[in-house]
Order: sequence, then C-alpha cells, then structure tokens
Amino acid sequence: MQKKSSPTDVAELELALEKSRQVPGFRTLLAFFWGLILAKCLFAQWAFTVYNLPINPGFYVWTLSLVGSGAISLVYAYWLFRELPTMPLSGRIASATWVGCGVGFALLALVAGVYQAFSIYLLPALAAVLLGVGYFIHSVAQRRNLFKFVAIGWWLAALGLFTQPNINSLAWMALSLLLFQAAPAGWLFFTRNRQN
Repeated sequence: MQKKSSPTDVAELELALEKSRQVPGFRTLLAFFWGLILAKCLFAQWAFTVYNLPINPGFYVWTLSLVGSGAISLVYAYWLFRELPTMPLSGRIASATWVGCGVGFALLALVAGVYQAFSIYLLPALAAVLLGVGYFIHSVAQRRNLFKFVAIGWWLAALGLFTQPNINSLAWMALSLLLFQAAPAGWLFFTRNRQN
C-alpha cells in the first residue's frame, strides 16, 4: 500500500520544484549586462555611420567592449557547463535553447557577412525573431509569464525591424535590447535581491 504524502511533504516538494525553476542571479545579471553592452555598441555604430565621424567603431566600440564582456561570459560558460549535469531538466532545456539561438544567429551573420546572401541590416530583425523564440521557450521551461511578454515584444520589434533594412535598424535594435533584454533582466535581478 502506498503511503500518503503529508501536506508538509507536498509543500517541500513544491518549494524544491520552484527553486529548480529559478534562474541564478548571476545569469540574470549577465543578461542585463549584455543587453546594455550590445545596445551601446549598436547605437554607437549607428551614430558613427550616420554622422560620418572619423572614429573606427570596429576597434573603439566593438573590440574593446566585446573583449571585456567576452571574458566575463567565459566565466559564466565555465560555471554553466559545470552545473549542466546536475541542472534540472527545465534549466537544460532553457540553456540548450539559447545555445541553439546563438548558433543560428552566428550562421545567419556568416551568410550575410561572408556570402552576402542578404543585407547585413536584416540581421537585427532576424536576431529579434530568434530572441523571441528563445524567450518563449524559456518562459515555458521556467514557467515565467514575464518571458512570454518579452517574446511577444521581440516579435513585434522584428516586424518593425524588417521594414528598416538600413542603418536605422541598428538604432532600433539598440532600443529593443534596452526594452526587451536589459529592462526585464534588470528587473528580475534587482527585485530578487530586494526580496533576499
């Protein structure tokens, strides 16, 4: 005969399941950080190009920003791969989703930049579509309705970005990163720290 679970056992199980769905603070801080860095780089690239400023944005904007940010991300990747075997299924699904979206975007950037199969200014719109997919799957895996709204925001941004296949897509993508990446990640990180 199967033993019935007590209300305390059920409450502890629900608490353990809820904790397994929470994204660690370091990851939300990293998402917030990358949203700000990429928004700054895209906006600077747009401004230097539109106003024809005699500064090399490839070095002074992108290289300097991405080298420092990349070092921080390597630390994150190290911890992520150490946690992966013990990570709950929802965390592994979310991590795999983001890796898949990142690889997909890298391939699209390669096709646009090297093979020139389509305008490089369509990359922000394609990135917005992939970010919407990533956030939507993440919302289901982690049971966070906030990410569903963020996904819808990215898909609406993609619709607008497809109408701007020119230099202005960089400025619009920068704004989208602030609204749909940095703001939600910052809100999650700072509200969690306030509760602890």
